[in-house]
Amino acid sequence: FIKSSKNMHRYLSSSIISTLFYLCVGALIFYFFSVHKYSAEDIEIVKIERVCLSTITQKSEPIIEKEKIKEVEPEPKEIKEKPKPIKKEPIAKPTPKPDTKPTPDFEPIAEPTQKSTEHETKEIVTEQKNSVSTSTNNVPDIDMSEAKRELFIANLIQRINSNKSYPNSARRRSIEGSVEVEFTVLADGNVKNIEIISGQNIFAESTIEAIKNSFPVKIDDGLFVFPKKFKVDILYILK
Repeated sequence: FIKSSKNMHRYLSSSIISTLFYLCVGALIFYFFSVHKYSAEDIEIVKIERVCLSTITQKSEPIIEKEKIKEVEPEPKEIKEKPKPIKKEPIAKPTPKPDTKPTPDFEPIAEPTQKSTEHETKEIVTEQKNSVSTSTNNVPDIDMSEAKRELFIANLIQRINSNKSYPNSARRRSIEGSVEVEFTVLADGNVKNIEIISGQNIFAESTIEAIKNSFPVKIDDGLFVFPKKFKVDILYILK
């Protein structure tokens, strides 16, 4: 009995679904035909006429005339005539005119005697000897003063290098470098206006102390015009 009731329920549900589907389809068809009504005026009959293929004329293609190629005649080359060499005519040299200077009315000066010429030559020789001797005497003086100046500068740099100390911070970090310093030497051998021009700051204090400890120095007469400025490079290299 339970199985039969289940089958009945299944058939009923399927029949209900099918009837609903058909009703929807019918309603759509009815709506379509009721809304879109066509009258006889709206319908236009189009007559189709037969077209004979023989009456269709093919479009004539335009005949393109080939352009006639004109032969280009080569232009006649101009024949250049070689220029004839021009003969140079010899230029006639002018004949020298005879001198027509008037003769002087005064008498010619007499030539100097042998004694006067000997006296003049002696004076010239003595003057040349004196000039050579003075020039040779000045050369060693210039060389000696230049050598003294170079020796003074070399001793001064050596003195500063012996008084410099390597900064501990630079030694720990293995830093090497150089410092360019400028200072003024006075006539009494003292120093002033010590100034660092360029270089690493880590070596600046050591350089200034080295220069201060290197003065005073002995100064010879006529060595320089004091006060005198010096510019020196101090090297710092680890050994």
